[in-house]
Amino acid sequence: MKLNKFLKLSLGIFFALPTSIFFGNEMLANHLVEKIDYEIQKDNLLACGGGGGGGGGGSSPAARKAKKVKKAKAKLNFKKRQLSKLAAAGEPISDLQTEIEALEKEIEELKK
Repeated sequence: MKLNKFLKLSLGIFFALPTSIFFGNEMLANHLVEKIDYEIQKDNLLACGGGGGGGGGGSSPAARKAKKVKKAKAKLNFKKRQLSKLAAAGEPISDLQTEIEALEKEIEELKK
């Protein structure tokens, strides 16, 4: 008799514990459907960019300009390194020089 009660109790715990972990109190209060709908709706809102905030991504025009300058400077430094490698190898460098001049002009315009 005691073994039968023990088996019933352990079997009940075996099924009740995982369901209570997964569903929590929503199962007892009949809020499971609303909880699932809310989670689906919340995911859709986040996927669509919801969640508020203004300013077009959070960066100001000055920050965007600084980012462009930084990117142009990195590109300029890369081109200069490439130019020195080509010059050391004795290859033509006129195309790279025009690109470097264009980047320098772009940086000057962005700094204004």
